Amino acid sequence: MNAVIQEIVSSGAVTDGRGHSFEPVSAVTLESGALLYDFVRAHKPLRSIETGMAFGMSTLFICQALEDNAAGCHSAIDPFQESEFKSIGVLNVERARLAHRFTLHQAPSDTVLPRLCADGETLDFAFIDGWHLFDFTLVDFYYIDKLLRVGGHVAFDDLWMPAVRKVISFALRNKAYELIDVQSSRPAPLWKRTVRIARRFAQDPLGRDVRIKLQPANVAFLEKKADDARPWNFHRRF
Repeated sequence: MNAVIQEIVSSGAVTDGRGHSFEPVSAVTLESGALLYDFVRAHKPLRSIETGMAFGMSTLFICQALEDNAAGCHSAIDPFQESEFKSIGVLNVERARLAHRFTLHQAPSDTVLPRLCADGETLDFAFIDGWHLFDFTLVDFYYIDKLLRVGGHVAFDDLWMPAVRKVISFALRNKAYELIDVQSSRPAPLWKRTVRIARRFAQDPLGRDVRIKLQPANVAFLEKKADDARPWNFHRRF
């Protein structure tokens, strides 16, 4: 864990370019960040992307893992990085001396991702943590699926949100994806994980996403097993 992450975790605050401090209310937790770091270290993606950057916590964990792997580049899509988040995410990456691993796309994901597809880009790993409405999350996944190589991975943050779990359920039931188990080196306490799972079942007791609800962490990782080969009329309820 680099010094910038340690400072944010210990102080509970982030700092802008003028030295003003803010509570990082829109940020991955230490548990989720460690999960991302461990995953990137283990799978060694060379090209990764995330939708949503905010104050840059997930970006720091991913970029630090790439740096420790001595290979790879990462980009983030965040149209509000300057206007809403005061460029703190970018500043944190620079402070951590990880800017050489990073590129920012300061535009909406439904503009950036289609452009990357048109340019013939490919991805090894994607982290979906943007606007969490069902349709926005589904659009992010739709384009990321086109960019992701077979054998690559996509992770979804905020499993506490039914809309996010619904998109994951669609991917698992209608596309060639498999949910994989990833253990965190900094897991939440057992009681917190139990409450987390109970809350998901309470939100949607009859949903088809049982295995997703049972994930101990707040992030789910999926592996792409094959390119899309569905017939035109294929559909499974999700």
